[in-house]
Amino acid sequence: MAEPRGDFSYEDIMTLFRQENRSPQLTKVDPGLYDKVATYIRTLRKEGEREITMNSGSHASMMLSDQLKKAIDKSKRVYELRTRKISLIALRKVAGDNPDTTNLTPDELVLFSSLTSVISAHRDSHADYEILGSRTSRSDDMVEMSSVAKAKESEKPEDAANTEIQDDLVLARVLEDVPTFAGVDKDYRLRKEDIVSLPRTVATTLLSHGKIRLVSQS
Repeated sequence: MAEPRGDFSYEDIMTLFRQENRSPQLTKVDPGLYDKVATYIRTLRKEGEREITMNSGSHASMMLSDQLKKAIDKSKRVYELRTRKISLIALRKVAGDNPDTTNLTPDELVLFSSLTSVISAHRDSHADYEILGSRTSRSDDMVEMSSVAKAKESEKPEDAANTEIQDDLVLARVLEDVPTFAGVDKDYRLRKEDIVSLPRTVATTLLSHGKIRLVSQS
C-alpha cells in the first residue's frame, strides 16, 4: 500500500473513484475532500521531483511518477462524475423537486447554488415556449437583434426605425394578443396594438416568435 501523504493516500483516491463511478448518486465524502486531494498531489509531486533529482532512473522515481499521473487522472474523473451529478440535482431543484444535498461538500454547495440560479434564470427567460409555440422565423414581422446593433452604429434615424434600445429596455408594438407569461421581473400580459417597454431578454424571445415589432423612441 502506498505511503500516506498527510491523512490521504493513493488508495483513498482509487477507492473514491471506484465508488463514485459505480454509484448513480453522490457518495458521502469528507467535507475537505478537494483540499486533501490537492495537498496529496502536491506532496506526491515534490517527492517524485526529489527522487528524480537523486536518481532519475530508479524504480522509486518511476513508481512515484506513475502514481502521480494516475492520481491526477482519477481525481479529475471524480470531479467530473460529481459535477455531472450535481448538475442533475440542480435541474431537479429548478423543476420543483426537493433533492437530497447532504452529500455535497461546502465547495459543491456553492457550485449547486450557482447552477440552480443560472438554470432558473434561463428557464424564466424561455418559460413562454408552450404559450408562444415553435420558434419559427417570420421575416415579414420580425426584426433581428443584429439589425438593432447595426442601426445604432449607423446613427441614421431612417435606418434605426423600429430598432432603438435604451438602458436595456425595448419599446415595442404588440402584433397579437399574448397570454400571461412569467418574466424574470414580473408577469406579462400583452394585448394587440399595445405599445410597451420590455426588458431585452423578454423582447428577444417575443421577437423570435413574431409577437412584437420594435419601434423607435423619440
